[in-house]
Amino acid sequence: IFHPKGVIVPDPIQSICTRWGSDPLSYGSYSHVSVHSSGHDYDILAENVGNRLFFAGEATSRQYPATMHGAFLSGLREASRIYRSARIQQNNPRKTMLKNVGPNNDILADLFKRPDLESGNFAFIFDPSPESLQSMGLLQVTFGHAEESYKELLNSYPNPTKLPLQLYTIISREQVQQLQQIEGGDKSRLSYLAKGLGLKLMGSNALYNAGNTLISSIAYSRKGRGKNRIITWVCVPHFCYLAICRTEYEAEEFACVECLNARLR
Repeated sequence: IFHPKGVIVPDPIQSICTRWGSDPLSYGSYSHVSVHSSGHDYDILAENVGNRLFFAGEATSRQYPATMHGAFLSGLREASRIYRSARIQQNNPRKTMLKNVGPNNDILADLFKRPDLESGNFAFIFDPSPESLQSMGLLQVTFGHAEESYKELLNSYPNPTKLPLQLYTIISREQVQQLQQIEGGDKSRLSYLAKGLGLKLMGSNALYNAGNTLISSIAYSRKGRGKNRIITWVCVPHFCYLAICRTEYEAEEFACVECLNARLR
């Protein structure tokens, strides 16, 4: 590539060819991003799983994609994350089991304590400021042990394998309505989410990079809510705007305007 351009590339000092599948230090798989991918896709591939499984490689480097430099730097990046996670686990093992390292997961965990809408393992929160169906919100999908609540799973410590995996994406109110119309449970909704809507699930860090402004807006609006406040939302049964009286800690009334008028009559 470079010699025809007049660039002199010196011979390497040393080269090593690992035996994939037999070398215990070289287990893994080769990943790459597709054509027309964005830096956001590299961030998704770089997400760790519960601070127990970490990913490095040229396909996880947003700044230096598809290069040896990116692969090398990504290895240093993940080594530092592993070291940090191990240090925190030694000092406070319970804290490590309950949440990912970093503040991003704390913000999302706090927001999803009171989701605006839940359906199976799907939980939704929205910015209440705009009322358009094109306005955006956040979706959280929980994988594993759906029969137990998250609080019960936390109480099962010190068994970290029971903790669920939670992934996120940015979604509009209109897309939420489309998801609600899909029959067949969470499996069918998850398939439609990826194939029908073309949305990608990601970890908390990648979500924060992609939707920092949206997350901040939702968090700010929730802090600004009074003790009781009437807002408009989408009624799950009728897919129309819904009047919600939400207190600081729980939603007291969920009914659409049509239902409320019928009740008054």
